[in-house]
Amino acid sequence: MTYGVIKNKDGSTYVSPIFALKYVGWKSEAIVFDEAFEKIKKIRIWNTGFGGIRRKLFVLANDFDTSGGDFAGYDWVISDKALFKALRSKKGADIQKFPLFKDYCKDICVPDLFEIKTEKDIAALEEVAFGFHDSLIQEYEEKEDGIVIRFDTTWGCYITVTFDGVTEADFKEKVGQILDSEITKTDEGFLFTVSDGFAGWIDGCDYGAEMGEPYIKCKKIFWQIEIA
Repeated sequence: MTYGVIKNKDGSTYVSPIFALKYVGWKSEAIVFDEAFEKIKKIRIWNTGFGGIRRKLFVLANDFDTSGGDFAGYDWVISDKALFKALRSKKGADIQKFPLFKDYCKDICVPDLFEIKTEKDIAALEEVAFGFHDSLIQEYEEKEDGIVIRFDTTWGCYITVTFDGVTEADFKEKVGQILDSEITKTDEGFLFTVSDGFAGWIDGCDYGAEMGEPYIKCKKIFWQIEIA
């Protein structure tokens, strides 16, 4: 199932299935439930205005092919002209008039801790974190056989990543802000590489830039999200 966390104007959040997604920059949109699961509505993923750019929807799992620039989602949603006509209203579409949505009116179990096992799992983390582009290293901790990093994504959420069973790493004190990164699956586990970034503040220390790409090789990766 494709689903995400929606942030209301008052800062509260709720989880909704996502029935369709359209990625077109700051004008990206999604079709979701309202908080009461009584209406279907079309929302902007980003709020833009005098208060700056703020993220409204955090996609945690995506089963749609969103590469085309048009709405991608369930066929019965995309093809429903009456639904899209109703979605033009700010009030949204009454679920009673579109009974196929009723099967989705149930709680979604969102894990406290996500584990990366497949390429699809990698894509899910990279989607919600935007590949950690512009992320700041807020906390860095080395444990017995692992590394825990808390990223301030600067896009409305914090993501804590646990690299478990670390076999090799050259990361600490090498980067403070990430510009480009990649997670790849290997025969032994996973490789997290920062291919571009800036030195900066980590745990209150200002590190100078060092040569070489920071990386972490590990057997498993787990992550958690906190909506800011």
